[in-house]
Amino acid sequence: MKSKIISSLLFVCTVFLMTSCLDDDYLYDFDNQKAVIELPYVNHSLSLSYKTGDASVTTPLYVNYSIADWRDINEEIPVVVGIDESLLPSGAKMLPASSYNLKFPLTMTIKKASDIDPTDREKLNNQSAQENLTINLKDKNQVVGETYALPLHIESAPSQYTVSGNFNTMVFLVTIK
Repeated sequence: MKSKIISSLLFVCTVFLMTSCLDDDYLYDFDNQKAVIELPYVNHSLSLSYKTGDASVTTPLYVNYSIADWRDINEEIPVVVGIDESLLPSGAKMLPASSYNLKFPLTMTIKKASDIDPTDREKLNNQSAQENLTINLKDKNQVVGETYALPLHIESAPSQYTVSGNFNTMVFLVTIK
């Protein structure tokens, strides 16, 4: 009899405690979330590879808008990407400005949906803006055998967007041969 009372009491307590959390606020507010602007790379650094004798190496530089559907972009989104020397890896030197084609800070504009050609397969996706970063491997300001870095980060985006805390930096590395 005593065990039935204890079992019943434990059951009532469990039911009461389990349902008491149902009125709590959600930890994440999905209705008021902001879209996130990011540099959509898997890693935070990229070693640019090239063949000995190449005069330059080119790689795409992307900024991305994380949304479920690119057709929801109803305005142009200007994103400013700049250089952040604090991201310079140890052992690497800052890539001289004369060695690359883009001028930083660089404003990259993600197009609104009505301006996007959905058949354009050249882009990463329809939620990104792209520039081509070309690094001159024969610049007189570079030393053979040195590793150079171009550390970039997102400086700003419109206030209605959130700049990613995890994917807001990218370091391009190149070793001069």
